[in-house]
Amino acid sequence: MVKMSIGAAFSETFAFLRANWMQMLIWVGGAMLVVGLLGYLLLGSTFSALAMAPNDPTIMMGAFGKIGLFALIASVILYAACMLIWRGGLHPGEAPNFGWALQAGPAFAFGMLVVFIAAYIVIFIVMLVFGLIFGAALGGLGGFGGGGMNAGAVGGGAMVIGAILYIALIVFMLWVQGRFIVAGPVMADRLTRNPITGLSESWKLTQASQWSIVGFYLLFTILMLVYGFVVGMIFGAILGGLAGGSVGMAIVAMLISAAVIYLPILMLSFSMPVGVYRALGARSSSDVFA
Repeated sequence: MVKMSIGAAFSETFAFLRANWMQMLIWVGGAMLVVGLLGYLLLGSTFSALAMAPNDPTIMMGAFGKIGLFALIASVILYAACMLIWRGGLHPGEAPNFGWALQAGPAFAFGMLVVFIAAYIVIFIVMLVFGLIFGAALGGLGGFGGGGMNAGAVGGGAMVIGAILYIALIVFMLWVQGRFIVAGPVMADRLTRNPITGLSESWKLTQASQWSIVGFYLLFTILMLVYGFVVGMIFGAILGGLAGGSVGMAIVAMLISAAVIYLPILMLSFSMPVGVYRALGARSSSDVFA
């Protein structure tokens, strides 16, 4: 297994973005267009009916059903687009395999959902044990003389340990994300629909570099948040002034803001897993970004 460096991960991430930005725009733009059209067809009349009869339980139940169906369809389309981006970037010149992508994308999403449900169950158990231990400690000290002072000391200690535990849980979630970060690229590279293959291979590939990946993921997330905040402040002020109270201009301003702020973040988010995959030595740069 190759030991990954954070610098190599950044380098490979931006290399993938430079080589595939047009493909990303096509697939993401196409997916968003299809999702938007389906949303209009499936939900347009539903929201109109809700507005006319907001307290009708029958209409509300029907609306929830349609919204759930739309969310499922939208997820399939977006994850399929994600798989097409990864496959096309890892194997340039290959014809798009829509049938595989429409199956592999949702399978990958389901696999990651199971992983994070398991992670949250672990977190819940840890928090429950923590609460029981300190609850018992506080209750026991309350029964002794001078217990108020002791209980206060234990309570203060519990707050400190609680803060440490909270940070540890964040690190744990970053670690889980890091261990399975290349599951999608593995599935795309091997043209498999089996999420277990992606998850198991990601676990193996990230074994030697797991904390480097956590550091890269944390640094990457901070940089994206800073970018979104700074650019959002700048463009928000400029476009807000240009809108001048006009509804039409306000919509245009929102679209421009989304394109300038969120689209680059989305494209970098698509590039990051492949950047880590490449930095782990899964494939030579000439093979991937030719």
